[in-house]
Amino acid sequence: MVEWLEKELVYIKSHKPYKRPDKVHDFYKLDSNENIVLEKNLIRAIAMKSLRESDFREYPLEQFDKLYKKLSEYTNLSTRNIGVGSGSDQIMDLLLSTIGKGRSVITLNPTFSYFVDRCNLYKIPTKQIDLSSLDNSFDVELFIKKAREYDIIYIASPNNPTGNQFRFYEILNIIESLKDKLIIIDEAYVEFAEYNLANTVSKYNNVVIMRTFSKAFGLAGARIGYMLTNEHLADIFNQYLQLPYPLSSFSMQLAIEVLANIHIVKRSIELIKTERSKIFEKLNKMNQIKIFESHSNFFFFQTFNHFDKIKNSMMNEKILIKNFGNLGNYQGAMRITIGNTEMNEKIVSIFEKSQST
Repeated sequence: MVEWLEKELVYIKSHKPYKRPDKVHDFYKLDSNENIVLEKNLIRAIAMKSLRESDFREYPLEQFDKLYKKLSEYTNLSTRNIGVGSGSDQIMDLLLSTIGKGRSVITLNPTFSYFVDRCNLYKIPTKQIDLSSLDNSFDVELFIKKAREYDIIYIASPNNPTGNQFRFYEILNIIESLKDKLIIIDEAYVEFAEYNLANTVSKYNNVVIMRTFSKAFGLAGARIGYMLTNEHLADIFNQYLQLPYPLSSFSMQLAIEVLANIHIVKRSIELIKTERSKIFEKLNKMNQIKIFESHSNFFFFQTFNHFDKIKNSMMNEKILIKNFGNLGNYQGAMRITIGNTEMNEKIVSIFEKSQST
């Protein structure tokens, strides 16, 4: 083996790889924040229509223009502010491996672990500021002061895994105060939230917003993401950084069809929000766990010394959830996707039983 290559491979292997969850049949899948409230048959019908309208003998060409036009209508931005990719994580990875090289990053803890893992892989020094386990808040002025020493700021809005969206004026304060930094705002769950920051890309030249079709739109398997940013950066990204064909004809046609049926997606979002309110009202009364208010399609909990008991109960009831254990300042942390009414009632029942034993 070539010596320098061997050293590089050893370095890569020193990092924790992303582990895809195992596919477990006959379980409620509430561990990955997919929109399982959207009917499978509806997505299947959209997929069949997309299949009929795709010619796989040709490279995708006109689909790009159609998708950009639909995204422009959806975001109320120019097509010149948009870049697309194979999931928002692919766009994120591409930005870090190119313009992120030799730079430094500051973010929060906990946050989207993939972003931090990729920073580590690309040898990008990364500082994380702990969130408060009382209310998921952070000292914004302290964050801004620390951030002046770094090149890139990453904030998930709403945050994953805590589920909360930071106050609008706090994020705007960060953007206003750090105009000489690259600010990446990850809006993977923004359709479930109280506000979005799409219009900031027209005002500020240092903001990049990441979006995905994997959550609210129910297309996690299609791997479709996009970013919103200033025209100059979007042009550089599309012309020089991104692959010539980062998405298949089929994936783009799926995205186009789903955006054409946005009213159906919005209906499922409203159902999830209704279920979210019901779950929070019930579980917020319990004194042996702590549920955090959510602006996304999942809930984040501290279960303290009840962690193993609740985790085992979920498995016994054939429910897959995300088990973190101790995470940052949080004890016995769990994340659970909001499902349909039947699934959610089962979740509530398990937590209620944990209170009585």
